[in-house]
Formats: sequence, C-alpha cells, structure tokens
Amino acid sequence: MTSAHALLWLVVFLSVAAVAGQPAPSGPLVGASVEEVPKHQQDPIVKAAPDKPRVQPKAPRKVLIWITPAHLMDKDPHKGYCLPYGTVAMKALGEKSGAFTPVISNDLAMFLPDELKNFDAIVLQNTAGAWMTPGDEAMPKLKALGDTKEAVEQALRKGLLEYVKSGHGIMGTHFAIAGNPKWDEFHEMMGGNFTGHPWNEDIGIKVEEPEHPLVAAFDGKDFRLADEIYQFGKPYSRENLRVLLSVDTERTNMGVKWIDRPDNDFAQAWVRSYGKGRVFYTGFGHRIEIYTSPKTMQFFLDGIQFICGDIDAPTEPRASRPKMKAPGPTPPETREAKMKERTVKQPDQQELQKIEAAAPAEPQAKPAKRRRVLVWGHSWAHTPNAYAEEALKTLGKKTGAFDAVVSDDPRLLLGDRINQFDALVMNNIHEGEPFLPEDFGKLGEEQKTAAKKFDAAVKKSILEFVRGGVEPGSKKEIPGKGIVGIHASNCALQGWKEYLDMMGGTFGGYILQELAIKPEDAAHPVNACFESKTFKLNDEIYIFTDPYSRKNLRVIVSLDPAQMKFPEKIQLPRQGFEQGRPDKDHAISWVRSEGKGRVFYTTLGHEPATYWNPLFLRHLLAGVQFAIGDLPGETAPSAQ
Repeated sequence: MTSAHALLWLVVFLSVAAVAGQPAPSGPLVGASVEEVPKHQQDPIVKAAPDKPRVQPKAPRKVLIWITPAHLMDKDPHKGYCLPYGTVAMKALGEKSGAFTPVISNDLAMFLPDELKNFDAIVLQNTAGAWMTPGDEAMPKLKALGDTKEAVEQALRKGLLEYVKSGHGIMGTHFAIAGNPKWDEFHEMMGGNFTGHPWNEDIGIKVEEPEHPLVAAFDGKDFRLADEIYQFGKPYSRENLRVLLSVDTERTNMGVKWIDRPDNDFAQAWVRSYGKGRVFYTGFGHRIEIYTSPKTMQFFLDGIQFICGDIDAPTEPRASRPKMKAPGPTPPETREAKMKERTVKQPDQQELQKIEAAAPAEPQAKPAKRRRVLVWGHSWAHTPNAYAEEALKTLGKKTGAFDAVVSDDPRLLLGDRINQFDALVMNNIHEGEPFLPEDFGKLGEEQKTAAKKFDAAVKKSILEFVRGGVEPGSKKEIPGKGIVGIHASNCALQGWKEYLDMMGGTFGGYILQELAIKPEDAAHPVNACFESKTFKLNDEIYIFTDPYSRKNLRVIVSLDPAQMKFPEKIQLPRQGFEQGRPDKDHAISWVRSEGKGRVFYTTLGHEPATYWNPLFLRHLLAGVQFAIGDLPGETAPSAQ
C-alpha cells in the first residue's frame, strides 16, 4: 500500500481506538492494503447513517469491526471497494448515532480472551479467507495460546464460539459467510455457507416478516435492491434460522446462470440464537450504493443493536415460508390435472408394449460416447406429447444410442445447464410462448419484466447451444450441438424469428389422412430405414410457410402426390394456402446446419399410432443421432 493509504488507515484506526478508550495495538492497522476512500465518497456514507439509534443502548457499547488480516488481504476479492467502504460505513454507524463505539481491527490478538471480553459484539465486515488461522506476524502476540499455528487456531476457535454462546453477539455482512471455509462450526453458528452469487443486478426482495423489529427500516414493504446476491448451502436450513428477507423469485430475473437451489429459497437476512448469544447475517454489502442508502444503513445499525442486546427481536425459526412461484418443473399432480383437463392421455400398458416392440434393437450409428438428450415440452400441450416422450425414452434405452431426459423444466434450457446434453428435442411444443408463465397476462409489471428476462435468457441459450462459436473472452471453440423438432414444434414460438429460421419453417395449415411419403434423398443416412421406397402412414402433417425454403434446408422426405389424393382444402390454412402450397412443395422431413450445429425436423408424429410404426421410429432415431453428431449427413440445401 502507499504511504498515504497506510497513514489514512492508521489515523482512522487510532482515532477510533482513542474514542473507545482503548490503547491501539502497536504499529499501523496491519494488512489494510485497500484503496483509500476519498472524502467525497465517505461523505454520502456518513450522510446515510442514522443520526440516532432506533433504541437507546442499555449501556455503553463497544463493537469490534473485524476485517481481513494482513496475510490474506492481497487475495481478498473485496479489498478495493466493499471492504474499505463498508468499514467506513460501520465506523459512521457507531460514531454518528452514538449507539456503539466502533473498534476497527484485523489483529488476531483482539480474539484473545482478555481482549475479546471488552466488546459487546463483533461485526465481521466482509471478512475473507481462513482468517482464524494466524499468519506468521500474528504468532508472537498469540504465543500464550500455544506453540504452533494449529494449537493457536484451535484455542481461538474455541474462544470465539464460547464468546457468542455466553451471551454476546456476532454479525456478518456479505462475504463474511464465506470466511473460514474449513471450519464447520463457524458456518453452523453463522447459519450457512456461500455457494455462489448468481445475481449482480436489480432484484426483488421479499420482507418475510413485516412486523419483525430488524426489518423496520423497510417499513414492512417489499423492495428492490441492486447488489451482488448470494445463494447459500449447508448448513443453511430454515429449521435453524429465522429468515427475515429473501429473493422474491417472481420479481427477479431467474434466467441468470448458476442458480443452484431447486427449492428456490434464497434468504438474504436472518437471525438466530446461539447458546445465549445472538447471530445476525445479511448478504447485502457488495456494491458501494448499499452504504449510501439510508434504509440499508438503518438496517445495518438495527442489526448491530440486536447483536449488542439493545433491540429485542424473536429468533425462533418460523414454521411458515412465503409462497413464491419460480420457473421449474411442473409438479406431477399439476401435470396430471392439466392432462385430464385437456383430454391428453398417457400411453397405456398395451401401447407401451407396442412402442417397445416396434423400436429397433440397434442404433443407426454407434455412439462416439455416452449421449444425453433433453426431451423438452409440456406433456399436456398436445395429443402426441406423452407418446413421443415414451418413444424417445424407449429408442434411447433399447438401442443404447442415448439417455433421454424428459422434462418441462425451463431452467434446464439455461446456459449453465443445457450444455450437459448432446441434443435438444423440442417435443411437440404447441404454445406461443412456452417459457413464460401461463398467467403472464395477469402479472404485475415487475413480475412481467422478470418473466421476460427469463424468457430471453432461455432463447439466447438455445441458440448458443445449437450454433456454438467462440467462448467470450477467449479463443476457445465451442462446438455446435443438435436440435430436433417433432411435429408441432414448428407451430410454436411464432414471435421468435430466429427459432423459426433455425427450424426451417412455420405452420401454414394441416392435413390429417393417409399419406404417401417418399424419401427424396435416398442416400441420406437419416433415410436409410426407407430403403428408397415410398410408404403409407395415417398422420397429421403441416403445410409450411416462410421461412420455409429449399434454399435454406435439405429436404429428405416429402409427400408423393402420385400415390395419394391431396384434399381439396386444408385445415386452418394461412391466406393463399387453402389448397396447400401453390408450388406443391410439401416437405415432411429435413436437415440443415445452424452455425456449428445440426437441425433435424419432421412434421410426422401427431397420431399415437405413429409412435409404434417401425419405419417412423427408425427415422426418428436416425434424426436424433444426426443431431447429436453420431450419424454424419449432408446438410447442403437441396433443389426442388
């Protein structure tokens, strides 16, 4: 650090120690190698601090503001901003309100029993690293606790736990929850462990218990806040904590990467009792704006007064938790109810046996490695969905070509999850906007905004999954993967042009009858099952409109008009398509390239019986293996 920085922190520390009436440890505030906080940036922090405490202290209070020790400071991820700015804030909270005297330190000697007893509470101010493990410079002051670092650390650990259990308080802000990563008892006391920060943006915060005294700063109302937002793992549990604030998943962008709590429980502040002592933690405290907000500064002060014992507040865990919707898989009971409501049935045992018997025993090509395919869609959306699910599971398992994962969880389509799969099957997606909530039109504006962000993230990741490219920030090549569309998948997402362009066409009407189907590209490996012969099948097929064009895709299967009677009028036609395409180009299946990835689409797959047709199952299997990349095939556009 520069001499100016050292002088600033020494002056701050000595002035605080003098106010506290305590002698400062010899030498400067060791290890505070952080950026100097200019006065013009300190002023808004001091201004935001309350002028007086919400509750008058029961006695003069002294609080240890503990920051990262010297030997860990260089690796502290927050040394340049929220560590120094937060320390200025904690100092201002005490001095301006008079609620407590702050003593700022990173000297482990403060945790010696004779020193620690002078404090009513401890604030872990964004403290990082294994700070309870002493560095070499600390050992001379700690020699009374043992001759080795291991012995000293064990004594310090025991002393801190006993300090809190005996009736004192401890508070952690933001990254403090990640400190002492290998000390389980510390995290048990604090109530959780850091497992990532999916968000660094404006989010919705739910005030779970409006009447709790420690959330009075927010007037009992939900609010929005921009900060780096953490998620927590074991030992985090609502059975042991009283959660005060949490992420409102309905008003927050759930399309960010690295969300990893299936229960969507993202607490942001809690309290608990620890023996006779008090624990308060909040994940807030990354962005500098947090410390210039009067409300969050009041929140911090109330937390400090709570751990000092001046604000009485309940700490018993609550049995209830606010119900908040978030993107995720449809619960089984909801799925069953929707299928019943829409008269969409699940294949019965006899039909499953037919699918099993019709499925080939061998793959079209030997897999290069074990493959995983995501079969995505809402089972209730269309007649064939449940049949396609079962057929794809059977094809993958019986042939060994792939493992089929059937789900309608849109989070599996996000960039941090979709890459575990080799191909994505859009299973008869029939909705206009399948990634938005069904009740989107009834949502409030904040909820709609959050839902739109999630929808946009899903769409972006699907395109990136298929196209591949170059990894941002590096020159690493990302291989493109595969996407398969079955039947109604080209009827959905009509407002998403990039998807329609990728898939090759959109719905312009349909016919349902016995079809004569011919392989156009007899040599194409996806057509091997047809042996160059036209075959008959009773099914519903679509008539395609823009962006359908043979200039952009390779048609491999189409109708054979010479061997069937085309209806005089098609169903639900687009204008100008009442008698089918004017050019009589009625494609059935095609392939194409999209970036570095592969697309296979077939309009077959509406009628349940199609899923126990051996030719269709072999064609579908080959199409999936083509999309995966195990079955190479030409994708150059084909002429009429």
